[in-house]
Formats: sequence, structure tokens, C-alpha cells
Amino acid sequence: MDEQKEQDRIRRRAYEIWEREGSPGGRAEEFWEQAIASISAEGAQAVTPGNAAAEGPETLGASV
Repeated sequence: MDEQKEQDRIRRRAYEIWEREGSPGGRAEEFWEQAIASISAEGAQAVTPGNAAAEGPETLGASV
């Protein structure tokens, strides 16, 4: 993903978290880190063993 798009995605997520927490001041770095962790977790869920198996040799037409 393009670096600028990734930063924008993190920024939006951090803002959502900040709003959900009641818009407190002085915790920007905390929300930024939470946003990164949240987005990383979504990426990890997209590549779970069950999903990886679905992209195995069988789905690519190779015989096992």
C-alpha cells in the first residue's frame, strides 16, 4: 500500500478511537499506536490459516 494512504488510514483510525474515548487531550501517541495495532490485527485476520488454506495448491489447479 502507498505510504501516504497507509498514514491516512492510521490517522482516520486514530481519530475514531480518540472520539470513542471522549476526545481526551494529551494522548495522541497512544491513539496512534492503538490505530496501528488495530489495522495490523485486521491484516492478520485476513491471512489466517483457514484463509491461507483456501489459497493452497487445490485452488490454483495443481494436483496434490
